[in-house]
Amino acid sequence: MKKSVIKFFDKIIVVLLGILGVFNSCEKPLEYGTPHANYEVKGVITNKETSKPIQNIQVIRQIHQEYGDTLYTDADGKYVFAFGDFPYKDNVYRLKIEDIDGEENGGDFVTKEIEVKITQADQIEKGDGNWYDGKFSKIVNIELEKEPVFVPLYGVKSTTFKP
Repeated sequence: MKKSVIKFFDKIIVVLLGILGVFNSCEKPLEYGTPHANYEVKGVITNKETSKPIQNIQVIRQIHQEYGDTLYTDADGKYVFAFGDFPYKDNVYRLKIEDIDGEENGGDFVTKEIEVKITQADQIEKGDGNWYDGKFSKIVNIELEKEPVFVPLYGVKSTTFKP
């Protein structure tokens, strides 16, 4: 008696699962993964006074509150960051531009930090309609100023000094 009741419920379960399987098979299957897009931030770093490109300038891209990816400008002052990231409506990245070799590249330049905002207008390639959101490219040309030169003034009388 027990075996016949168990076999009866087994048949009902198999029939119900089969019916549910038929109805669920018409839907588009879910994909596993993470939404992502490809980004490119590129440009030329030049001397503000002469408009000439500056070689060997360190460019660092901020990653999650910390500075991470680092590269250096080439002989033409060009740099290119190519990376993948989560797609947001507006992605904002920070770049830190720093002269690390001083006078060797034509002067000692002031360190600069800038924000780069990538929007839908920067999209150059459409996504696939699934997890891939496409490719975005932003051109950011940067001008650097030379560090001010401090010349000590010897022999100049001070108006505030009283003997």
